[in-house]
This record gives sequence, C-alpha cells and structure tokens, in this order.
Amino acid sequence: DEHNFSDSERNSIIISDNKIYEHSMLRVNYTTYDLRREQDTINPCTRADIMVLSHEDERTHPYWYARVVLIFHVNVEYRKDPRSPYSSPTRMDVLFVRWLRRDNTPAGWTAKRLQHLEFFDQENQEEAFGFLDPDSVIRGVHLIPAFSYGSTQDLLPSPS
Repeated sequence: DEHNFSDSERNSIIISDNKIYEHSMLRVNYTTYDLRREQDTINPCTRADIMVLSHEDERTHPYWYARVVLIFHVNVEYRKDPRSPYSSPTRMDVLFVRWLRRDNTPAGWTAKRLQHLEFFDQENQEEAFGFLDPDSVIRGVHLIPAFSYGSTQDLLPSPS
C-alpha cells in the first residue's frame, strides 16, 4: 500500500552516517503445502522474482509480483517530535523492487492458461519501482519467460 509522508514525518527519521549497506541475498522461510519448513534464496542477479499478498480492494488476484533490484539495510534514528532527541540506531531491512502487473487476457482454470505478467510501462514510472519490507515477501517465484511474444522497446527505456 502506498503512503504519502508529510514533511514532518520525513524529518523525524534520519539514516545513520548516511550509509546504505547492500546485501547479495535474502532468505525467505515458508511453510509448504504439507506443513514442512522450507527456505527460498532471493538473489537480484539470479533468482530475483518474489510474490507478496495483494492489497487490492477487488480481490481479483491474491498476489502481487516483483523483481528484486537491490537488497539493503539502513540504520535509522527516529524522534517523535522536533524537540526530542533521536533514538539509538535501529536496523531497517529494505528491498528495492521493480513491480510486475498482470495483463488483461483471461487466465485461470476456465481459460486454461497461466496468468501473464509484464513490467509497468514508461507512462507509469512512479508505479514501476518501489520499496518493500522483506518480511512481507511470501516466497520466491519462478517466472517462465514468454519469448514467443517477442521483445519490446516500449517499457522503461535505458538511460543511454
């Protein structure tokens, strides 16, 4: 869910020493269908696709999907009001992700087809990327590329 922060909320948090600590992988624990414990390893270079619970009002699909671009943590200091001192640093783990969206073609049991996903286009760049709490990740997913549809240059052009 998106939350717009006020200036006072943004000013109540500082990143200690202005440092971001990058990590190469994230491990996600989950329970299998037969109640066994398993673990997924998320790596932005090799296994970067994840799923989280959807927060849509219309419950058409229970999950949102994303590709992890960066895994990092920051040490943050917080204060409740401008006159109080900052707290001692607290570690905050963060994922920087590129969101995927479902296409509009029919999918599911009646359509006899898996749901197709695609990246957001360049008209919605503010929706294409976001930050995510690693605790909200349900598990990693394996997305099958659909090379038969060809490639496109219409999505988020490269900065060159």
